[in-house]
Amino acid sequence: MKNLFILLLASITLISNAQIRCGTEAHTLELIEQYPDYAKAKAKVNTETENWIATHNVAKLPEIISIPVVVHVVWNTTAENISDARVFEQIEILNNDFRRTNIDVINTPSIWQGIADDCEIEFCLATTDPNGDATTGIDRVNTTQTSFGMSGDPVMSVSSGGAAPWSQDDYLNIWVCDLGSGLLGYASPPSAWSNPTDGVVIGYKYFGLTGNNGGAYRYGRTATHEVGHWLNLEHLWGAWGSCGNDQVADTPKQEIENYGCPAFPLHPNACSTTNANGDMFMNYMDYTNDACMNLFTTGQKTRMISAINQYRSNHLTQTICNGPTNIIDVLPTDKKLVKIVDVLGRIIFKPKTNTPLFYIYDDGSVEKKIILE
Repeated sequence: MKNLFILLLASITLISNAQIRCGTEAHTLELIEQYPDYAKAKAKVNTETENWIATHNVAKLPEIISIPVVVHVVWNTTAENISDARVFEQIEILNNDFRRTNIDVINTPSIWQGIADDCEIEFCLATTDPNGDATTGIDRVNTTQTSFGMSGDPVMSVSSGGAAPWSQDDYLNIWVCDLGSGLLGYASPPSAWSNPTDGVVIGYKYFGLTGNNGGAYRYGRTATHEVGHWLNLEHLWGAWGSCGNDQVADTPKQEIENYGCPAFPLHPNACSTTNANGDMFMNYMDYTNDACMNLFTTGQKTRMISAINQYRSNHLTQTICNGPTNIIDVLPTDKKLVKIVDVLGRIIFKPKTNTPLFYIYDDGSVEKKIILE
C-alpha cells in the first residue's frame, strides 16, 4: 500500500503541468498512511455497504434526502473570489445531476436509460451556521496563499491560510480555491472513522458556470464527480488499477478512464467481457468532458443512499436548510444552435407549441424549452 501511494504521488508530480481530473484516490491513500484507524475503518466499508444493501430496500425509502452545504471560498485574487451566482449555479447543477433533471438526459444511450436513475438526493446552501446564526451558506476567506496543494489538506486549516470546516457531521463542506498541480478536485470518501479533513475541494475555475474558464470542465460536473466520491462512489474502472471493481453491479466493467467526448459504443467487450455496449463513459464517475456526462445508475444511487444511512446519518433528519436552491437560465450564451430534437430524438425544423423540445448547441450543452400557445 505504501509503495502504491508513492507511485501515485510520483505520477502526479510527473504530470504536474497537465490537468488531473480527480485526486481522490491519492488523497485516500494519504489518509490511510497517516491514520491507522482510518485504514481499518476504510477496509470495512465495502462489506458494511454490501450488508446494509442486502437488508434494506432503497426503492421503498419514503423521503428525499436533503444535504446542507457550506461553500468556503478561499481566495487570493479577484478571479478566485467567485460570485454568489457561481455558487448558486453549482448547487443547481448538483441538484439536477443527482435528481436526473439535467437537460442532457436525452444523451444517455437507450440501452442505459432504464438504469439511469434519480438518486433522490438534493443539496441546499445552509441557512444556519454551527452557532445557530443565519447564514447564506457561503464562507469567504481572503488568504495570502497563492495556491493550495492536496497533501495535508492545507485549504482546510486556518493556520495554513485556509478556512476551518463547519461541523462535518452536519454539513457537506466544499472548499473552492486555486488548487495546484493542474488538479480539478478531490474528496474524502466516507467510513465509520471521524475524518478531520472530511469534505470536497474544487479548483475555482471548475466551479459553477458563469464566467468560469474551466475549458472542457466548465459545466460544474467536477463537483458532481467529487460529491459522488464523498458519498462512497468509486471510479468506474475501480480503485488502484485497471479493470477493477467499482462495487456497483449495473456499471459495465471498464479498463481505464476516458477523456474527451467519445462516440458510443466505446471499448466493446473491455476487460475480456461480453459487452457490446462498451464503457459507460457518460457516467459522472468517469473522466470525460463535462458536456458529455449525464447519469448515475440505480446501483450507484443505492450505494450513495447506503453511505448516508451508515456514515452521514445526520443528513436524514437535518433542519439546517429548507430545500434545494433553484436558479434558471444559467447556461452561457456564447454558443450556436446545432439542431432541435423532440423527446424521441427526431430533428425538428419548425418548433411546435406546447411540446417539450431540446435545443442542442455546439458546445455540447442542451436546453429543454416549451413554447406555450
